[in-house]
Amino acid sequence: MDSSSTARPTVVLTGATSGIGEHVAHLLAADGARLIVHGPQPPESQSSLLDRLTQLGAGDVHYLQADFDQLAAADRLAGHITDITDRVHVLINNAGRPGPPTRQLTGDGGNERTLQTNYLAPVLLTARLTPLLRTARGRVVHVSSATHLTTSLDVDDLNMQRAPYSSTGAYSRSKLALVAHARWLTEQAPEPRFDAVSVHPGVIRTPLLHAMFTIEGDSPSQGARHVKQAALAAGSWNGQYLDEDTPAQPNPAALDAEWRNRLMRHTFRLLPHDP
Repeated sequence: MDSSSTARPTVVLTGATSGIGEHVAHLLAADGARLIVHGPQPPESQSSLLDRLTQLGAGDVHYLQADFDQLAAADRLAGHITDITDRVHVLINNAGRPGPPTRQLTGDGGNERTLQTNYLAPVLLTARLTPLLRTARGRVVHVSSATHLTTSLDVDDLNMQRAPYSSTGAYSRSKLALVAHARWLTEQAPEPRFDAVSVHPGVIRTPLLHAMFTIEGDSPSQGARHVKQAALAAGSWNGQYLDEDTPAQPNPAALDAEWRNRLMRHTFRLLPHDP
C-alpha cells in the first residue's frame, strides 16, 4: 500500500458486524481510519456499532447493508461505496459463512452458497471497486483460512455438482479460491497497480469456527490484529499468503499460474457480468 495513504486511509470492511470483522473495525477506528463497513443486517440495527466506532476515533463511518446470497447485492454495494468515496485505500473482504450441512444453492444464480458468499461476491466487489483501488494505489485483503491447504479445487466444478459435498470441504475450497485470486490480482492488474494479500487470521473463536469444528480457538481480537497488520503494513505484499502475520507457502495449486487463469475464467462465467 502507498505509504502516503496510511495517515487516514479509507477502508472498506465487509462482515464488520460480528466476529473478527467487528474487532477489526474497532482497531481501525482507533487508528482514525475512514470506515465504510458492511453487514447483512438492516442499518437501524447497527447504530450502537457506529456509535462505538465514532467514539473510538474513526475519521468518518458509513454502514452499508448487503446480503451476499444475492450477487446483485454485492454489485449495489459497490455502487453505494462509489457514491461515498472516489478512492479506496484498503478493501478487506472479511465476510464469510460456514459451509451448510448439506449442499445449498443460491436463488439468484444457482451457485453453491458457500462459494458465492465467501468467494464470488468478494471477487465481484473487488472488480467493481478496481478504479477506486487504482486511484489510491491501495490494497485488497482477502481473509482466508489455513483449511485451504488441505483441499483441492476442480475449476470445472466450482459449484460442487460432481464433487462429494461436505461443509468443511465447501468452506476450504472457497478459501483456496480467495488465495489464488489475491495472487492473480497482482499479476494481471495494469498500471496504476494496487496490492493484494490473503491472510489466515488464526484459529479464532467465532460462531463460524464452531459451526464446523469442535476446537475452541483464540480470541477474535487476536485474529483482528493479524488482519489489521495485513491491511496497513507498509510496502507491498504482492499477492502473498500470510499465516497470521508471517508470509507462508499456500496450497501448491495457488502457485500454478495456468490453474489460476483457468479458475478466473470459470469464475467470471458465474458472475452477472464479466468484470
